Amino acid sequence: MLVAQLDRPPTDDTDLCIGTRLREFRMAQGYSLAKLAAVTGISDATLSRVENAQTLVSAHNLYILSQALNVDITAFYEPAAHPIRSGIRSVSRAGEGRQIDTARFTSAVLGADLSNKKMHPAIDVVTATALDQVGGMASHSGEEFLLVMEGVLVLHSEHYAPLRLNAGDSIYFDAGMAHAYLTPDGTPARILVVNSSEPDLGDAAPVSTSSS
Repeated sequence: MLVAQLDRPPTDDTDLCIGTRLREFRMAQGYSLAKLAAVTGISDATLSRVENAQTLVSAHNLYILSQALNVDITAFYEPAAHPIRSGIRSVSRAGEGRQIDTARFTSAVLGADLSNKKMHPAIDVVTATALDQVGGMASHSGEEFLLVMEGVLVLHSEHYAPLRLNAGDSIYFDAGMAHAYLTPDGTPARILVVNSSEPDLGDAAPVSTSSS
């Protein structure tokens, strides 16, 4: 399954930091580039270019890497993020969020000052119109919730026909099912996405709405 994505060269210190941190996490886990490529589905050539600041990793692939390396996604660019503890909170004001940009995808990661979260919220802006623009469909562990805030989104996923979602529509699904977000005509779609690495969707049961 194609998940690697070449977007554009890194543009700032944050992009360069991601490559450095990726190498640190990979070596700490004892992973070679080839082994990490086999685990994530991202080619070793692409991983090498990311580590050497020759290309920018997509937001989706960064999440896949965080899961494979067992680190919070914020650790790639926020080494001093606070660990989750009882009573802690994180506030993201309107327009705030750690920005991750690609040629066809912009993501504002919310709660970026917290590490080791079980939920990973972000506000994304999608403009791609074809699967090859986003590196194809990809899957990852856990569950995913999506709410369309503005515009129109088309959710592509295995097993199902493309699903058109309008502003106000939402969907909750098994993130282990390969998926990708597109737009019908390139008009930006603004979405809230929340990823969760646990528990597995298979452990969840539908809530009955019937009265006994």
